[in-house]
Amino acid sequence: MHIFMSLLTNNIIPQNPQGIAGAFVSHPADLILTLTSASSREEGESKDWKTIVQELLDADGGILNLYSGFPARAVFFFLVIGLQFFLYDYLKSQLGVGTDDLTLVLDVFYAVRQGLL
Repeated sequence: MHIFMSLLTNNIIPQNPQGIAGAFVSHPADLILTLTSASSREEGESKDWKTIVQELLDADGGILNLYSGFPARAVFFFLVIGLQFFLYDYLKSQLGVGTDDLTLVLDVFYAVRQGLL
């Protein structure tokens, strides 16, 4: 239980605001991509991204329409990113992997990529 609480307070909670900020920044582009893809599946002429953005901005709500569905995406990012950090740190502590071990692995990957091994 001590490891869980330590991981929760030291790693998961501090990392989630960054994940939610990433979701906030990328949400309009993802929404436009989703709407573009959906319009290509409908009968008739598919809409390009410029038309979709213009329709979103012209509708009631204006620029806030670009963040339609953001709360659900923020919760998803919060849970997924938090779980990733938790699993990474938990397994790292349970397997006794330290920073030096991770540095060594990266050095080996670099050497392989450069053709030194």
